[in-house]
Amino acid sequence: MNKNSKISKKNIALISTLGIFLLIGFIGIPELTRNMLFYPDAPTANFPIPNNETEGRLQDLEYFENYVRGYDRSFHFRARGIALSKINKLRKDVDKLSQAGFELAISEIVALGENGHSNVWNGSRAKRYPYMPYQGYWFDDGYHIVATTNEHSSLLGAKVTHIGNTEIEEIKDAFRAYYGGEDSGFVAYALPFLIQNTAFLFELGFIENKINLDITTINNEGSVETSQIKALPPQKDRHIQSPWRWLVPELDHDHNKQFIVFSNDRKLDPLYLKTNDDFQLSRLDDLGILYIQYRQNNDGHQMSISEFNKKIRQEISSFKPEVLIFDQRFNGGGDYTKTADLMFEIPELMPESSRVYAITGHETFSAGISSLGFLKEALQNELIIVGRRIGDSPLSWGETNTFILPNSGIGMTAARGLHDQLYGCEDWIQCYWTDFKYPTAVGSLEPDIPVPFTFADYKAGIDASLSSIISIESSN
Repeated sequence: MNKNSKISKKNIALISTLGIFLLIGFIGIPELTRNMLFYPDAPTANFPIPNNETEGRLQDLEYFENYVRGYDRSFHFRARGIALSKINKLRKDVDKLSQAGFELAISEIVALGENGHSNVWNGSRAKRYPYMPYQGYWFDDGYHIVATTNEHSSLLGAKVTHIGNTEIEEIKDAFRAYYGGEDSGFVAYALPFLIQNTAFLFELGFIENKINLDITTINNEGSVETSQIKALPPQKDRHIQSPWRWLVPELDHDHNKQFIVFSNDRKLDPLYLKTNDDFQLSRLDDLGILYIQYRQNNDGHQMSISEFNKKIRQEISSFKPEVLIFDQRFNGGGDYTKTADLMFEIPELMPESSRVYAITGHETFSAGISSLGFLKEALQNELIIVGRRIGDSPLSWGETNTFILPNSGIGMTAARGLHDQLYGCEDWIQCYWTDFKYPTAVGSLEPDIPVPFTFADYKAGIDASLSSIISIESSN
């Protein structure tokens, strides 16, 4: 054996070893790349301790530029240019703003991304400011008070028409600039928190005093009343929840024990309010209907979502329903992979000639929307959607990350993965990779049968969406 053959064997051994390492690396590369692309850590905020509030805000704005320049990927390039221009203008005026004014300015810039997931956090900022001694919900027939402190219990159920001297609709329109996303999502998720924040109302000139103010309401008897109320002080440990949760009877609404809840004083019979669980499975035997409710796309407090999915499969197999109803109206999201497989299996599980409906609402969001899209794709557009419009566009940025300004503590969500259920997602750089496993292009997720959600129906215990489905099925 000559010297060259020995070198050759060494080279072969080296190449083989290298190949093994490369193979191991290649197997790990997709996951690593996915995390770097969609879930990178927020940039480090390397700033010295500020000497004063103005210096701290200037540092926050410098750090905030990272969000606008690309950490959140939802900004169109023109919107990014406007946002950066607003940041530069804000630098010049930053010492003139109150804390609430600074936070509103940041919220307005974030909202330029026009993306439902990319917004300043409602919960944490709600704890920083005085707030109304009631909780409200925006129904299709107005903004109604659904919980109050003991002192204002006479306002339960009342419709708010004015705060101060300003009509509630005008206030609603003014706050629209501070939320990025669809109008339906704004009404469901952001507006109740904004409109109950007296510091924000004061900043926008709607009230003259952040603590003592007037509201005008139409009470349950139809009479117009003006009430003098006193705002509650900021509470760091205040319990925050989605506004719709105040509608559910006997839910543990209020860990701080502050509020009397409208729903707890009434026996509300509709299925969508029947349980405090995150999931529900009910038969309407005489109509051959199986009713399925998801309030989230994660494990519940009493049952895992995989266990619930298993129960659905078993119930379809044993009951053989003629009609399947997926109630997604309060499904604010979670992990869409936890329901995707089931949604695509529905055509095989259901008997021939059966019908499938979905009930949607403004709180149908994120993975709740994805599940809806998967179901419609699987049924080849034969899904019948009933109710209110969903809370975001089926073409939107998700896969979120945390971004917090270092001094003010203003927190926001940064979205990095595109989901396009309308036309299908094909861009490997922008589209979230898991979407390629569940290709979806449904054209629209608008309700086929629009049904408003009114306080009048809620108060009477009527589920107008379910009633519409039953009416259709009864006439067939």
